[in-house]
Amino acid sequence: MRTNEVPQSGHEARSAKTRSQLIEAAITVIAAVGYEGASTRALAQAAKTTLSAIPYHFGGKKELYLAAAQMIADYAADRFGEVAAILGAEDPAEKAIRFEEALTKLLHIILKDAEPYSWTSFVARCSYDNDEAFALIYDQAVAPLLEELVKAASDISGRSPADEALRLRISAIVTAILSFRFLRGIMLRGMDWMQIQDGCIGQIEDMVRDLCRSDFLAVRLSQ
Repeated sequence: MRTNEVPQSGHEARSAKTRSQLIEAAITVIAAVGYEGASTRALAQAAKTTLSAIPYHFGGKKELYLAAAQMIADYAADRFGEVAAILGAEDPAEKAIRFEEALTKLLHIILKDAEPYSWTSFVARCSYDNDEAFALIYDQAVAPLLEELVKAASDISGRSPADEALRLRISAIVTAILSFRFLRGIMLRGMDWMQIQDGCIGQIEDMVRDLCRSDFLAVRLSQ
């Protein structure tokens, strides 16, 4: 089968590999020591490349930092898109069921912990700093999911999507689910669990479902 794709030259392949190595190194190093603590020399050494590779491929340390955030944002947007895709339904009762399924899907994505640990630390650091990197991740991955959940909750409850109380509750429940990744130690120590096992996941999922069926979001499923 013929395609219009042009094979990469050896130089292009090496260049792409170096870019990828620098981005991975940026995530790992910044996750460990933060943006300010990550010197360009340390980033280049972690990527096993030369110091000049950073300005050549990205322009500078900040641009490399944002490129690393962009990679995570793209990945998160795809995964969160799987959650948003569950929400489409016309029947009000079906909408409520889909809303519950979407939140439990998000829970399982967060609890699965499929991504490298350094990604979690990277996002936690830029979230704490609330900087450009976090704005990028939030705007491209988190905000679209929040808007879809708000719209779904609005359709089910009859409350305006601009209702601050509704938006606050959606933000709170998404933040609570995300905390199972970023603040896992609180839950593990609070429950005296060594790790999150299947039985634990079932209990957490039941809690999310109970929350969906409560007055917290003014959403009730037909029993």
